[in-house]
Amino acid sequence: MTALLDEAPPSDWMRILHRQAWPSLRVDHGVEQIRLVGQGIHFVGIIKDARALSAAVRGLFNEVNAKALDRRLAAMENPLEDGGPGSAPVAEPTVSTDPRLDDIAALLAMPAVPGILELASAMTGMRFVAVARVTADRWTACAVHDRLDFGLRPGDDLVLETTICDEIREHRHLVQFDQASTHPVFSRHPTPALYGFESYISVPMFRRDGGFHGTLCALDPQPSKLDAATVKAFEVLAGVIGAHLEVPEAAVDAGQDVVSVSEALSLLSGQVDALEAARLPEPFRAVTARLRALVDARRVVAS
Repeated sequence: MTALLDEAPPSDWMRILHRQAWPSLRVDHGVEQIRLVGQGIHFVGIIKDARALSAAVRGLFNEVNAKALDRRLAAMENPLEDGGPGSAPVAEPTVSTDPRLDDIAALLAMPAVPGILELASAMTGMRFVAVARVTADRWTACAVHDRLDFGLRPGDDLVLETTICDEIREHRHLVQFDQASTHPVFSRHPTPALYGFESYISVPMFRRDGGFHGTLCALDPQPSKLDAATVKAFEVLAGVIGAHLEVPEAAVDAGQDVVSVSEALSLLSGQVDALEAARLPEPFRAVTARLRALVDARRVVAS
C-alpha cells in the first residue's frame, strides 16, 4: 500500500514515523517494511486487510504530525537544548549497521561516478540515470543523476517487486526499450505505467569478483532511439563502475578467486577497442574517446 504526501517529509518526521509504527503495523497488519520514495511512503508486506491498514496509517500520520509539531515548538522555545537530552537522535541505532550505507559510500568515494552518470544521460538522451544496489529483498539508489525531478536520492528505496531491475537480478541480462507504450512486451508490463516512463535501459553491474551488485539504469518519459553502439557504450560505463567495487570480505575469506583491477580494466579496454573500430557517427566517436580517456586514466592509477 502506498500513501502519497503533498511533499517529501523531512528526516525527523520519518524517524518519528518509524518509532511509532512498530510493532503494531507488523503484528496487526502484516507490514514488514516502510520505504520512502519521493513523496510516496510504501507499506510493504503481506497485507491482511488494506482498508484496516489505511485507517491505521491515517491515525499513525496524525500521531506523527502531532509529535513532530511538539518537537519543533520545543526546539523554538529552548534553542540551546537542541541536540541535548531528550531530543531526536541524528539517526536510528539500526542505521549505522545498514549495509546499504557501505554501498552508497563506495559509490560516493568514486570521483568519476557523477561524470559517468552525466555522460550516460547525455549519451542516451534519458534524463534520469542511477546506480542501484539490487538484492533479493531491496532496491536502493546509490548514486543518482536526476534532471527529471524523479524524486530519488542516494539511500532511497523503490519497492523491489515494482522494478524491472528485480527481473534483471534473476536473469542477468540487459533490458532496453525505446517506447514502452508500443512495445510488444513492455506495453503490458506494470512498471513503465507505474513510474511514468517510455524509454528505458538497464544493465546488470558486477563487482570485481564477478558477483552481481545491481544495475546501471536510465529512463525518461519521452521515447528514445538507441542504436547498438550507444547500448554497448552504456554497458562499458556499467563495467567501469563495477570494476571499482570492492570484493565483499566474506568472499575473500572464503578463498574465492578475485579478478584484479588491471584485469577488469583490460577487459573494458578491449570493449572500447571494439567501439573505436566500428564506424560510428561523430557524437559516438566523441563518447568513445571520453571512455578511452577514463579507462586509460584508471589503468595508470591501478598500475
